[in-house]
Amino acid sequence: MTDHELVAQLYRRYAQTLLKYLISSLRERQDAEDVLVEVFLAALEYRGLARLNEYQQFAWLLSVARHKVADWYRATKRLSQASLDQMTPFLQEPVSKENQPETIVLKREEYALLQRLIMRLPKTQQDVLQLRFICGLRHAEIASLLNKTEGAVQVIFSRAIRALRARYQQETGRRMVK
Repeated sequence: MTDHELVAQLYRRYAQTLLKYLISSLRERQDAEDVLVEVFLAALEYRGLARLNEYQQFAWLLSVARHKVADWYRATKRLSQASLDQMTPFLQEPVSKENQPETIVLKREEYALLQRLIMRLPKTQQDVLQLRFICGLRHAEIASLLNKTEGAVQVIFSRAIRALRARYQQETGRRMVK
């Protein structure tokens, strides 16, 4: 298999998962798609990719994605915010209690708060939460990607959730809904 065929295969297999991760990190689909292209261009340039097993290939792609996100933030030096463009699809939907502007704003504020709280967690805990909730990976898959045991990932996950709940309650005075 040629390098181009391998990268095409990896793209078919992992692009959607990586895109979810990038959208959660960058918050703008267009930015995430741009960074995704950069990730796979880097894969085309990396000659050692074929020597890695499937999990190592995904771990490498995810690592490149993380670095590209950091590069993107350094280059743009901006904090992304919810824009009117992001709200437009919600505003075009039929009005129901869940689609009313107040509800939409409250949900966005809650989401922004959770993102801020997650960003205050140690990097390993952030990674485990993102891989679990954004990429939809199981603990065993996360363990393989992060070169940790499944038990260690379960402990990291548990501590991250506990810390997130405590910080949420401290910040809002409310208990986090399970």
